[in-house]
Amino acid sequence: MGALVTKALRPIKTFNVENRAHRVISKEKPIPAPHYPSTKEDLKRTLAAVPDIDEKLDKKDTALDDRLKSVYVTSYGRPEDDITREKIQQNPNRPLPKDRSQVPEFETGWNEPEVVPYGRTTLRRALEFIESHQMNPTEVTASKIALEYKLKDDDVEAILKYFKAYEIYIPETKKSAATFAGPTNYRRKQLQEAKTKELAGKSEIVKEQDIPAKDQAKNN
Repeated sequence: MGALVTKALRPIKTFNVENRAHRVISKEKPIPAPHYPSTKEDLKRTLAAVPDIDEKLDKKDTALDDRLKSVYVTSYGRPEDDITREKIQQNPNRPLPKDRSQVPEFETGWNEPEVVPYGRTTLRRALEFIESHQMNPTEVTASKIALEYKLKDDDVEAILKYFKAYEIYIPETKKSAATFAGPTNYRRKQLQEAKTKELAGKSEIVKEQDIPAKDQAKNN
């Protein structure tokens, strides 16, 4: 359909194309944008001081090139290796890092501290008690969470009020109805283990099917 429309419109687009092109070419060239008043004053001063500045800019200045050839840099400092070695000798208890391997990727995005002070928590622990509260809000209450994780009751209640974990809903299939699998992190490992067992069972069935009937009889 698009090709037919293009063929039908082509004569209209190419009608009197040469005259239209000459009309556009014969128009006056667009006027450039005006300069700022300060720029005009700078140009006037430059032209008054150096009238032939355009010619000088277009030509190569041999005297300037000769002067540039005589310019060089002399370093009087010490090499960087000597400075680094001296810093290491000054403070051997804090040596510079030598391991240039890639930093491992952490589950939560950064390395969590091993020691957490009272009244503070980490992202992993916060997700744990948020998900536990979502799974069983009557049993896992704010007071129990505050007692177990050594937090303030007000802080825990605010966290449970304003933060939630993503939840997984398994869609409906021909064999099973739609089910709620719980919070994402809480059920992720269980779902992965179930899928792994299911795949392992299928692979064992496939291996048994691949064995010829004679071999199965011998094994029996």
